Amino acid sequence: MIAWIAIGVLLVLVVGLLATYVLRPGRSPAEDAQTAAAIGNMDEAQSEADTKRDEKRSAAALL
Repeated sequence: MIAWIAIGVLLVLVVGLLATYVLRPGRSPAEDAQTAAAIGNMDEAQSEADTKRDEKRSAAALL
């Protein structure tokens, strides 16, 4: 009897989680645009950091 109660509770939990996943609000185009802009900014900052690091390595290699 306890096993059937445990199975029922787990089943209700799984169904609840699936319902939450299915009914969650969708992503908006504005959020997608913000994400794309943030990724672009991070890529640009990483490129600048790489360039500065390479310059420092070149300067150190010349010494």
